[in-house]
Amino acid sequence: MPQTQEDTAQGQRPESERFRENGNGVITDLSLKRVWMKKDTYQLTGKWMNLVQLRDYINQVNQEGFAGYANWRLPTPAEIKSLYVKNQTNKDMEGKPVPMYHIFEPGFGFLAWTSEIRNKVQAMRFGFRKGVMTYDDIYRTSRGATRLVRDMEKAELG
Repeated sequence: MPQTQEDTAQGQRPESERFRENGNGVITDLSLKRVWMKKDTYQLTGKWMNLVQLRDYINQVNQEGFAGYANWRLPTPAEIKSLYVKNQTNKDMEGKPVPMYHIFEPGFGFLAWTSEIRNKVQAMRFGFRKGVMTYDDIYRTSRGATRLVRDMEKAELG
């Protein structure tokens, strides 16, 4: 399916123009000027996590300096939704087709936590299967995962 003007307006350039694989477990997003982890937290740890556990995991990843950086974070709802594209198909951890760019490692969790919090006990999750955002309890572990992202630093912007 060809990309529409709406896709392009939302930063959804063709995959070959938008992303660059860096070979160290990360992917540069040239449209958003972000760097994504190639694998999500489920793929990296082999377990589901609630948002509280994810915050601890992010602290650990930053202390260890994943791919040489210590500024990894949860994606915003808009950032994670930008990876959802109807003209491509990837596969989630159950092998089901999901509209997501091919450059990301197949086998990811289909629900992704975001940084948006409501009432201190709910956070927004994006569902890659249906392309919808929903709020969920931050202590709910059920299929909890996310794909960590970081802002590109000035030196990386060229």
